[in-house]
Amino acid sequence: MIFQAGDSEEGREFAASEADAIFSRHATLEAGQAFYTDVKTRLAKYGRHHDQLLILPAATFTLADTDAEAEELAKMVRRQQVSGATALKHLEFVWNRDLSSYDPDGPLPDIDPDVSDRHISQGRAQVRMHRDPLATAREWRELAAANNWSIRDLVIETGNRQNFIGSAETIGRTINEFVQADASDGFILVPHITPTGLDEFADKVVPLLQEQGVFRTEYEGPTLRDHLGLALPNSRLLPHSRLRSSGGTPIDDVRDERAAS
Repeated sequence: MIFQAGDSEEGREFAASEADAIFSRHATLEAGQAFYTDVKTRLAKYGRHHDQLLILPAATFTLADTDAEAEELAKMVRRQQVSGATALKHLEFVWNRDLSSYDPDGPLPDIDPDVSDRHISQGRAQVRMHRDPLATAREWRELAAANNWSIRDLVIETGNRQNFIGSAETIGRTINEFVQADASDGFILVPHITPTGLDEFADKVVPLLQEQGVFRTEYEGPTLRDHLGLALPNSRLLPHSRLRSSGGTPIDDVRDERAAS
């Protein structure tokens, strides 16, 4: 399996030509649909079909008995996840300045981002996400002013990852809506608690998706590729004679010898 992560033009093109799945970041239905359409339409020039590349955004979830309870829990979780230092670091990805002297619970910097070629967070994916830092800064200042947000509030509210919040019924319905509307082919869940964070989802949401006939009830093979319904590309099929053990013996011969013993 080849997963591609990233949203650049080069990343999209590589995924269309080589990848089995994309680990994307789009958080709204409309943004997901636009990304889905863009990448899927690139497949044809590489002789690939629509179902040979899966779009699988990362998604967090906050599950509770009611939607209102889930909303309150989600707010608490996000504030615990985004410390003041974390908020300032995220702002530095755009401002390209050392902002450690700023109060994360205070207003956004009144100075503009440094748009020089050398970035203090060189190489970080978050830097490449904001290709026009001046425009991003203007947009964020407007949001902060309209909502009376601090730096920390802004970072919490503008996080790009999809977050499903609600009861099991609400989350199951929303996930299915995204898939049916071609905003994704599924999701890679990122629980806020590990390693037990997926247990409640598996117990409460998965059965509802199975009842709707949109999630498997049994595994279809022994590999991840089988689970995702992806065939092995011909370019990756090795001739039978090349499948050999480390000692040079064909693999099937090794199996036959072990079975005989």
